[in-house]
Amino acid sequence: MQELDQYLNWCDQMYSNTPHCQCGKACTNGNYCQGQMTNCYACINRVHRYTNTTIHYNCDKMVLYYVLKHGYRFGAEVFFEFQRAQRDLSQWNEMYVASIGCGPCTELFGSLLHWRTMGKQDAMYHYRGFDLELLWYPLMNQVRAFFPLDDVATYGQDAFDYYRGTQERIDVLVLNYMLSDMKKFQPAAFNCFLNNLTSLVQEKQVRFIMVNDIYLKISLEASRDLLNALIASRIRFGFSAGQYHGLNQFIGLYRKVMPSPSFTMPNTAIVNKYDPFRTVNSIQTIIRIQ
Repeated sequence: MQELDQYLNWCDQMYSNTPHCQCGKACTNGNYCQGQMTNCYACINRVHRYTNTTIHYNCDKMVLYYVLKHGYRFGAEVFFEFQRAQRDLSQWNEMYVASIGCGPCTELFGSLLHWRTMGKQDAMYHYRGFDLELLWYPLMNQVRAFFPLDDVATYGQDAFDYYRGTQERIDVLVLNYMLSDMKKFQPAAFNCFLNNLTSLVQEKQVRFIMVNDIYLKISLEASRDLLNALIASRIRFGFSAGQYHGLNQFIGLYRKVMPSPSFTMPNTAIVNKYDPFRTVNSIQTIIRIQ
């Protein structure tokens, strides 16, 4: 997708032109950042440790490297998730997508590409991305620049507040690598979030919820919490769930193992420089509201 390649080029330029960070005691990986690093992936790995519940992204270079390493994979995962719902989506003439905790907005690229592959027009695709983490704001703002003629908007604002003040509808609600993150790092706020989410689903008559999440036990727990919250709110729905990876002691049986389709990474300069992940590897829940 041309826009994703442009986005990765921009991330590369920003990452390459920014001096090595000097995070000191604030570094997620001890003193690794003090002029010694060649890239930020060691710091990202520390954030991603299963046992970590306190250290989070805290560096602008880290989030740029995160997109360069994961961008193709995350976009592909969302593309394939939307593809699994194609029988319904192909009947739509227009689609309004809302992404809560959008971060680098990789779900925008995946969902819009799928919309295009169905022969739909960009003018009939609408995207709203929301994130309260300040580190993502430069990327969220830049994403809009790659879609100057399209209805693409990002907000450093609470999504629930935004939709309380607008008549805009939501057809597809996306939670992309967000649900487990909140359960892990903000457990006290998690149940309140689910209550607000189910209210939003009812209010806006959401048609689909697309959950794409990291391959960990806590992701499975968070997805089940969401399903239980929908049941408690008397929202009727059907769902399908699957995982791209084989079964292991962390995830248990998550409905089924899905085949891992291949995807292209046409920006060879980015591929050669950052060696981004080449296979999809997540758990997914597609919830169809009835």
